[in-house]
Amino acid sequence: MKKIVSIMGICAALGLTACGEKQVVAENGDTVVINFAGFLDGVQFPGGTAENFPLKLGSGQFVPGFEDQVVGMAEGEERDVNITFPEQYVPELAGKAVVFKVKVVDILDK
Repeated sequence: MKKIVSIMGICAALGLTACGEKQVVAENGDTVVINFAGFLDGVQFPGGTAENFPLKLGSGQFVPGFEDQVVGMAEGEERDVNITFPEQYVPELAGKAVVFKVKVVDILDK
């Protein structure tokens, strides 16, 4: 049993899903399909939610800092993305720190 666990641990450390199979992670230039929901002070805010949203990483389409935190995510992975909206944004969110709960649904070719 120890040997199996050790081999599985080595594979995981190398980013392999099954020994010999490399896990695909999102890189700048990739288009990821994501689900996300934005929260301000723990409350979901209007307009901050989407499902199956195609996002080209590195395009600058989202608020600064968002795309950078999606880079490195794998298909099916969920992560909290913490950002602060710019001061020159809609008044309700300008300068506010928010959390987006993000799930990568798919990673498409560049």
